[in-house]
Amino acid sequence: MKILYGGDSILIMDLEIIRSVILNIGLLVILALLLTQFSITKRFITGEKKVLSEQVFLMVLFGVMGIVSTITGYEVSGAIANTRVISVMAGGLIGGPVVGIGASVIAGLHRYFSDVGGLTALSCAISTMAEGVLSAFFYSRIKAKGYQESHVFLLTFAAELLQMALILLIARPFDMAYTLVRAIFVPMVMFNSVGMVFFMSIFKSIFTEQAYEIGKNTTMTFEITRKCLPYLAKGTYDKENLFEIAKTIVNHSGHQAAVFTQGEKLLITYGELSQKDLEILEDFARKIYVEKSSFLYESNIETGKRALFAKSKVYMGSPIFKNGETLGTLIVISNKSGFSIPTGKEFVEGLTQFFSVQYDLAELDHQKALLHKVEYRALQSQINPHFIFNSLNTISAFTREKPEKARDLLIALAAYFRNSIKTQDGFVSIYEELEYVNAYLELEKARFEDRLEVTLSIEDHLKMKVPCLILQPIVENAILHGAMKRKKGIVHFSVESIGEDVEISIEDNGQGIPEKVLVALKEGETKEFSIGLFNVEKRLRYLYGRDRGLKIQTGEEGTKVIITLPKVMEIEYQPVFA
Repeated sequence: MKILYGGDSILIMDLEIIRSVILNIGLLVILALLLTQFSITKRFITGEKKVLSEQVFLMVLFGVMGIVSTITGYEVSGAIANTRVISVMAGGLIGGPVVGIGASVIAGLHRYFSDVGGLTALSCAISTMAEGVLSAFFYSRIKAKGYQESHVFLLTFAAELLQMALILLIARPFDMAYTLVRAIFVPMVMFNSVGMVFFMSIFKSIFTEQAYEIGKNTTMTFEITRKCLPYLAKGTYDKENLFEIAKTIVNHSGHQAAVFTQGEKLLITYGELSQKDLEILEDFARKIYVEKSSFLYESNIETGKRALFAKSKVYMGSPIFKNGETLGTLIVISNKSGFSIPTGKEFVEGLTQFFSVQYDLAELDHQKALLHKVEYRALQSQINPHFIFNSLNTISAFTREKPEKARDLLIALAAYFRNSIKTQDGFVSIYEELEYVNAYLELEKARFEDRLEVTLSIEDHLKMKVPCLILQPIVENAILHGAMKRKKGIVHFSVESIGEDVEISIEDNGQGIPEKVLVALKEGETKEFSIGLFNVEKRLRYLYGRDRGLKIQTGEEGTKVIITLPKVMEIEYQPVFA
């Protein structure tokens, strides 16, 4: 049906053209919906790097769609009103320059040879190829902007304007070309531009779906890493721990199998693997290990060769590092039909990066624990020579005038060290530690005689262990640097239970601890006159944390040092504070 304007016989618009264009746009949209349901289309569109076979596939696909658009077009005055621009430009915007130009050449050549010598055969063929070049040129920009509707519309609008201009420039006779352009301008320029927006929105949904998959993968990765933490915290890269980690990966991700290698050799596998899988994995793991990079391999289960429509398995692998060196690799195998390569690759890389960090942290913790143990033993070893020196000085003073007393003191000293040699783990019962303190007091009482008064208040039946030689240095400090600064020195030593803890206090009547010593002790700086206090403070912090350090109340009337320890009978050496 023709619409006449003002009685003018010039054709201005044919409703059949509009109906045909809209119908063809609808067919293309339906085709787009069908194509987006196939995993092969999704892989090609979302893949970071497309191999030649993928580009050829997309090129032919969109080229054929362009041919179909020509065939189903509506004839107008020896020309064809069609939706070919949608097929050709969509190929360029979705598949990239190679696909866009290739599809435009296919559709353009078909347009020319299907109507050789026709009014618009040459101009439409040239414009089709020009549209492919235009889409290739703007591919990166349009994709970077997320295929915004306004950008897609304007680009298609410009392409169709270009086609109208080429028809007017090339088609002859001019009056027929002009009449044709007037008839098809609105249907092809406006409706194709809108149709292109609808068509691209269908394919755009693939990227939306991919974003959703990435989000779901991120949640899944967090859950897997959370469940793997107990095994990673051990810091051991062995079969037992790796088996549990591989099991967790497979059970929570839905992939077919997970494999860990040590170096280039397979160490542990979990999931269903065939002999062919194992053969592929050996070479694949070697490549990852040697090149220290992530790789992806797709295989046909029947031939082992890459095939366009027969990819049935995907192997994704990434290296695991420890202290900058390649410890091994993680390879995940999947054969799901709806598998997304980009999200799968990010999933494996995310896991290996997390594992690498955890192994580095575990190694640091191990080294730190060893250092703490060495430092602790070094601190403990400071006590013995210090104590020996003072004790021998005291005993030597009695050797001439009171040899019997000197003999008794030597026996006490021998008993003291005999007990300390028994200690294998650095801990003794609270009463064994008190025996050490008592042995020391015997030596000091003999040395200072009536000038020193010591009172003891010890609770009975305490079942706990304490660090060896943790109390004697405090008692020594209270006597030598506290009580004996007076004519009559008094020291009170008490041990009492308070809830789940035991409080040990050593109080003297000296002149107080100088402020500079307290500051140095707080800042961890040892002074010549505070070796004992510094030693005990640091050992307590190593073993129990900052809150278990010394609590010191001091003034001109004396000093009280309080140590609060937990009631723990069996304890292993595990420092908690660096």
